[in-house]
Amino acid sequence: MKLFHTLSTLLILTSTLHAEVTCRENENQIVITRAGKHVLSSQKTLQVPEGVPKKYGRSGYIHPISTPSGRVITDGYPMPHHAHQHGLFFAWRKASFEGREINFWEHGRDTVRHERVLEIMNSGDQAGFVVELAHVSGDLVILRETWKVIVHADTGHIDLDSEQRCVAESPLTLEKFHYGAMAIRGSRQWFKDAHTAAGKGATMDEFVALAKLLTNEGLNEKTGNHSRPTWVSMTGPVDGATVTITMIPHASNYRYPQHVRLHPSMPYFCFIPTVEEPFQIKENETWKSRYRIIAQDGSPDPQKLNAEREVFNHR
Repeated sequence: MKLFHTLSTLLILTSTLHAEVTCRENENQIVITRAGKHVLSSQKTLQVPEGVPKKYGRSGYIHPISTPSGRVITDGYPMPHHAHQHGLFFAWRKASFEGREINFWEHGRDTVRHERVLEIMNSGDQAGFVVELAHVSGDLVILRETWKVIVHADTGHIDLDSEQRCVAESPLTLEKFHYGAMAIRGSRQWFKDAHTAAGKGATMDEFVALAKLLTNEGLNEKTGNHSRPTWVSMTGPVDGATVTITMIPHASNYRYPQHVRLHPSMPYFCFIPTVEEPFQIKENETWKSRYRIIAQDGSPDPQKLNAEREVFNHR
């Protein structure tokens, strides 16, 4: 009888764990929840908000991302400028292909889009999805990228594995440049100019972010640009409470630790491996990168984040 009760308890605990984190797909999004609360949404279709020029439209990014308390910590289509930034997104800013310049970052002829869902996963202790994205120039697909995104039931941490494969007949050259690649755009509440027309014609010095950036080395948005941190946190108030989003690149990433672009006055940052020199993704070659994203309520704890980095690097 005692054994029966023990097994019953284990089954109940297992069932509870299996129910805690869930991934579901609908027509426009893939949505992951944890303990019944929103964690993230991946955008499958092009949905441009009213008032935003259509040229900024793209799919194949993650927004919104929510903290455990339900506060949205990312932004999509920030206006009146930088509407090409979308939550958690990847795009090369300066590339070249067969002698012409490519700019997937700012959209237009060159952009990134969602292509198809490859898998929806619900395994109890984690849930997630695998999708295919396309980096396109006009009608030509240059890169096909797969994103494997997992949310862990025990922590709520988000793991993103990316594989970019060159499917064109020539290599894509990622030119030396100071920003682009894997990026996070923070909450609209952190950028007061997004609520006004002040951004029109204003100088960069007039933009004031309400968020603060922090690296593992203790550097910030004023001192840490183009440093090579092993994690970056962005912190600020959302709906009256402090929240933080952190990105931890994996130690296996190319040119680790990569340089980081910390914007001095707008709430975004990105990890970029081309600050010092270019490289190529050749035909049929695959370029891999991995990241852990932590959306939390409260301020960052560097000691805990350093420990989390070690755990992630041994994954």
